[in-house]
Amino acid sequence: MKVQILNLPLLLTREEIYPFLNLGLAPGPLPANLDKLVDTYLRHVTRLAKPQGLIRVCSIRSLTPDRVELADANLVIAGSRVVAYFTACEKVTLLAATLGPGIDRFLAGLQQTSGAADAFIFNGIASAAAEHTTEILDELAVREIRRSSYFPTARFSPGYGGWPLESQQQFIESISGEKIGLAVTSHHLLQPVKSVTAVIGWSRVPLERSYEQPQEKPCQGTLTCRDCPLKEKCLSKPGAG
Repeated sequence: MKVQILNLPLLLTREEIYPFLNLGLAPGPLPANLDKLVDTYLRHVTRLAKPQGLIRVCSIRSLTPDRVELADANLVIAGSRVVAYFTACEKVTLLAATLGPGIDRFLAGLQQTSGAADAFIFNGIASAAAEHTTEILDELAVREIRRSSYFPTARFSPGYGGWPLESQQQFIESISGEKIGLAVTSHHLLQPVKSVTAVIGWSRVPLERSYEQPQEKPCQGTLTCRDCPLKEKCLSKPGAG
């Protein structure tokens, strides 16, 4: 399936921002005019950000207890802890989101010209904006998955659950990240900094969108293994492996 390129809205509220400020970690005492600073830098983030996203659906070619290979993309989801969430899946949706380079440039200048508290607050607001953008993509992907009579897994990114961060380059190539200006540094970090990549699985059996590690039934479904439509592929059925 071809890659969808989306221009996304950015409508942040203070309630979405404050959890990302980690005020207990702020350098020095909190400024007395915190709300005013938040409002000021929210306006800057909204002005500078160019939120864009990519969505691509790929079929799963093969699946082992510690590896998921895709049929039409050079991307491997590896690591037994993260792969456990995909054992009942037939497809995945790849997501990539970015706020664009303007945020990075402004933050670098702010770190040179203003106090640490200002840069700290701006960075937190930008992080909230990146999550907000990713959530919009997530909602679009989940809507398509459910409309197609599948069940969505939780969202996972390289670096989680044993999935090596080195996979970022494969991920960006698989989703044509350069179309929205995405690149990967020599340390496997995304550029621009306020960018996210993630994958959501398409399951044929019911499951919760949870990050709790699957136990006996990785699908977390209500079906018995005997009645499951994926019983021939399931890696956790009795006698599998």
